[in-house]
Amino acid sequence: MPPVSPALVIAVFDLDRTITRAGTYTPFLLGCMPGGLTKILRVAAALAHGVAYKTKRIDRAEMKARMLALSIAGASRAQVGAWAGDFVDRWLISHTRPGALAAIARHRAAGDHLVLATASYDFYAAVFAARLGFDHVIATKSVWDAEKLRAAVDGENCYGLAKLAAVQAYLKSHSPAKTLAYSDHHSDFALLRAVDEGVAVNPNGKLRRLAEAHKMAVVDWNSV
Repeated sequence: MPPVSPALVIAVFDLDRTITRAGTYTPFLLGCMPGGLTKILRVAAALAHGVAYKTKRIDRAEMKARMLALSIAGASRAQVGAWAGDFVDRWLISHTRPGALAAIARHRAAGDHLVLATASYDFYAAVFAARLGFDHVIATKSVWDAEKLRAAVDGENCYGLAKLAAVQAYLKSHSPAKTLAYSDHHSDFALLRAVDEGVAVNPNGKLRRLAEAHKMAVVDWNSV
């Protein structure tokens, strides 16, 4: 990748519920799993892990790893890549916000540097980034063992302060003239405040209140 000119704008986009209309991780895994009784039992187990997370008995990284263990852990890179390609192609048609696609297109037309920063796993976040013309991806890193996917997270789950630190490190390494960030969730509020222009996209209730209190732009990307 060529170096980024300091004269360029860097625009950082969240993925789930910012570009897409819904979260991606569970739908991705469900689409990869075989049907029948086995799937029903695995979904029930995944729901139990979700409860454990909600009650703070496990953290997000552990929940993600356990869900991989129930679903696609052990699959090859080629198989995971095929699943990711199919999933992203379908979701770009049916589950993306029109306003998000328009905003991405505007930044690309302006020659801005686009960064996708997401808590989603890298094995499908990178496909979203490639299809949408992003220049860089910051995501939760997967772990591979002899080309087989492991039920683990490499380092930290790219969420909240961990995402903020990763984005700030990337921005610092390029020293852009201007930075923007777009997100729907209050976990990214510190990131939205850290850039020159933070934008709350179809925000959840907490982020909407924070955005209004700090006079931050709020946009609706359900239409162009």
